[in-house]
Amino acid sequence: MKQIEQERRSFEQQRRRIYRVAGVLGMLAILYTQYIIYIGTEESPLYEITYTINHIAFASVCFAIVWMLGRQRVPLERVERFMLFFFIFQSLVFNGIVPALLRQHLDNLFLDTIGDDIWFLLIVCVLAVHLYDLRRGALIAGSVYGLSFAIVVVQIVSWNMPGIDGEDSEHVLRAYLMGGALLVFLVVLAMYRSHIERLHTEYEVMANLAYTDTLTSLPNRRRLYEDVYRLIALAERYGQEFCVCLFDLDHFKRLNDTHGHLVGDQVLQEVAQVARLHLRAADLFGRWGGEEFVVLLPQTRLSDAQTALERVRLALHTIALPSVHPITASFGIAAYLPGDTSESLLHRADQALYLAKTTGRNRIVVDGEMVEMWSV
Repeated sequence: MKQIEQERRSFEQQRRRIYRVAGVLGMLAILYTQYIIYIGTEESPLYEITYTINHIAFASVCFAIVWMLGRQRVPLERVERFMLFFFIFQSLVFNGIVPALLRQHLDNLFLDTIGDDIWFLLIVCVLAVHLYDLRRGALIAGSVYGLSFAIVVVQIVSWNMPGIDGEDSEHVLRAYLMGGALLVFLVVLAMYRSHIERLHTEYEVMANLAYTDTLTSLPNRRRLYEDVYRLIALAERYGQEFCVCLFDLDHFKRLNDTHGHLVGDQVLQEVAQVARLHLRAADLFGRWGGEEFVVLLPQTRLSDAQTALERVRLALHTIALPSVHPITASFGIAAYLPGDTSESLLHRADQALYLAKTTGRNRIVVDGEMVEMWSV
């Protein structure tokens, strides 16, 4: 969960930086558009005044967005929703309704279409699909596109009725149709991404169920076998030594019979947690089955493995549960030898464990040779 939260924060910071750069570029584009209006257009004075006011407001909004993105206390999703609704407003009102009411020239309509309208619609599509589920996001993007396209079609039809040359109108329609195709492509891409993410999530869930012990949340026997195969391959190729340890809780059946399986499960969970805390970060630890656990110690000699597992053996004594006697365990350790298979290596560790159990328990036996540890 901690790693997921770190990735989420990293992704959020990346989005903030991208939005801030886009906001600055947006302000520069607005200034350039206003400069074009200032040096002269064929539009009416009312059109110039209206869009000058809009450009001032637009630049102010971009500045506000950049400022909000710099404040970590402002939730990023709130900024993104504000951006979505603002661009919907711009796309429908100042790229659709206002030009129609002010009777914008058809050639300028084409320039605005390829310069502003389509890009606003693409931004709306991306934000809508990002903020909402795929169906709702596609509905928002499609509705805004449909309304914008309908307004443009009404304009073109009304202008062409008196017999005005239709070449520019064809350019406008072609630009909108190309923009619509791009919007569809983005939605399909989002659908594909959503499908891949769902499959990836399902795979991770299935892998977690297949390789994780449900009681202790440790790797299970299947995963541990794969780890043993991998360590043997490394040992054969690079000569890396490693050790395997099997340890078994002493008198666990008696504990279950006396206190019940719920207490037994609690003991297994406590053992898993305590042992994990006292193992090294590189060690691989899992539940082999029942009350038996496995520790794999990469790049470790027998003497070092014995020292590391002695810490675990002593740590188990600190587990204190009501009316439960101190928890002890017996350990068997085997080191990889050239030519070992997973079965032969685990068999030697199991033999060492059996010797530890039959010679008094609560001790460590190294590969068939007993090394007694005085209980604490």
